[in-house]
Order: sequence, then C-alpha cells, then structure tokens
Amino acid sequence: CLDHTAAEIDSLTWQLNEFGQARLIVANPGPAAHLLEYGNRLLIYLDNGLPPWAGFIDPPRGWRYGSVTLTAYSGERLLAHRLTGRNRAFSLATAGAMMTALLKEQAGPRVVEPGYIDLGGWAFSETYHFEELLDVAQSDLLRAAAEFAVVGVLEAGRIRFRLNLYQRRGRDLANVWLLEGHNAVIEPEEQGPIVNEWLTAGAGSGWDDTGRLYSSARDDDSIARFGLRQGPKVFSDAADQTTLNILTENELALSAEPYVAMSVEAINLPPARFADYDVGDGVGIELYSMMGGYRGTRRLVGREFRPAAGVCRVVLV
Repeated sequence: CLDHTAAEIDSLTWQLNEFGQARLIVANPGPAAHLLEYGNRLLIYLDNGLPPWAGFIDPPRGWRYGSVTLTAYSGERLLAHRLTGRNRAFSLATAGAMMTALLKEQAGPRVVEPGYIDLGGWAFSETYHFEELLDVAQSDLLRAAAEFAVVGVLEAGRIRFRLNLYQRRGRDLANVWLLEGHNAVIEPEEQGPIVNEWLTAGAGSGWDDTGRLYSSARDDDSIARFGLRQGPKVFSDAADQTTLNILTENELALSAEPYVAMSVEAINLPPARFADYDVGDGVGIELYSMMGGYRGTRRLVGREFRPAAGVCRVVLV
C-alpha cells in the first residue's frame, strides 16, 4: 500500500489472458521507501469507473534525483512464480478442474487462490512437468477452452489474489458504443498472416503414420480469394484426436481471413463510459472516415489508462 506517500500514476494496463503493468512515480519517498520493496502488493482504486488495478512491485525500478519510477505487474504474472509437479497428469478434465487442482497443489504460501471457476466446457488429457502455472493457463489447450483473469481483493488489511476462469470472459454489450468524433479516435489496421490450410501434428514420437496424431483443416472460400496458403503447427500437448482437431479448427478460424484490429483512444463519455465496459466485452464501433465506413461489434482485448491525458487506449479485434 502506498497510502503513506504520494505516488503519481503514469500508466495502467489490463490485458485479456495476460498480465498488465503499472508505472508509478514517487517523488522523494524518504522514510516510506520500505513500501517500494520488490514483492510489495498494490491495489489501486480509480474514481473514473475503471476497475481496480491489483499487482506487485518488481524490477525494473529507476532512481533519478531522489525520485523513484516503479514498475508493477498485475496478479496474472504471479502464476509464473509457481510450478506444476513432475508427471502431473490429468485425464479428461476440463480447464476449470485442471486450474483448480493446480492452484490447490502449488507450493506454499499460495500466491494466487481459486476464485470464480467455471468447471464446464470440453474435457481433455494432459501431463505437465514443472510447468509455470502461467504457461499452463496460456497454453493452446487451455486457451481453446477457457479464459482467465487474476483479481485483487482486500481482506483483513492484506491484498489477496484470486484467479477467475471463464469459458468466455465478458459479454457483448448492446448499448455501449465508441463513436468516431464523439468519444473515440479510431485507427483501424488490417493484419495477418493469412493461412487457409493448416497441417498439424499432436503428441507422439517420430513422423510415420502411427508415430503421432495428425489433423488438417482448410477454408475453401479463403483459398478461392487469396490462393492456397498453408501453415504447419505441432501441438505437442494434444494427446487425443478430438483435442487436436479442435485446436486445428481454432487456428483456421483465426487465420483464414485478414482481420481488422481497432486501436482506439477513448474518453469517458456516453454511450461508452469507462465503467460501461471491460476487457473481454464486445462493444460497438462506429467509424465513418475510413474503410468505407464501419458499424459493428468488436471485442476489447486490452486497455491502457494514462491519467495525465485522461484517456484510455483500447485495442479491439
């Protein structure tokens, strides 16, 4: 807690299925310098509708003329501080069941506890060997089935971190709109690469017909438009055919067409006040000055708040 000293917030970021960062500047901390030690936890409340930001101080930390520039990372990064066991095997378990078990088994003291965990979804098998829990949560297998966030709560004067896991984080919001020229500056960018046929391999050894699992997926409409564009990928953690097929289809769905990412500088005005939407939500976008105009829903995958400018930089895909 930095309530005993003045800290200026330079920026705060939140990301989907990834850790965010905070940059803070403390002028001449003096006797409060012990509050700036690595590992100390932060819970930052904002008065503009943005959600609380929770994390911990870690390098880098800079000193200049007595002032300190701090870097903090959100609770998701704590998952990288704990490992699975060796030969930790799961057989036909959902992502929620896996993460609940791994959080309960982590070396003490626990850095992240189970919060809201959706135990539904499709089940798969996997074996882990000293894997970081963050790598598990971000693996192709789990991200095909679930999304996650780590939140901070204040209990008995201590900041505690809890992992929430969803089949899909957020929801599509019908009445929240970022409107070019009103509450948003919108910069679209068409991105790739385009891959319209995936040839994939799963767990196993060797490359003969029986040595490992294989799958493929193609999009004929994309091939007709852009020509055949093949891509290979090995999913070494896909131990059954159904899982490998799902992962292959997911790759195709993401790559068969170029996608337009929207970088938006948003201000806190209706019909999209900061409190109205969060990471994972689908929000309306109205753009008229480029791309022949666009009106539709895009999903928010990241946001950065810069208090000095009073704006949020958000990324929608």
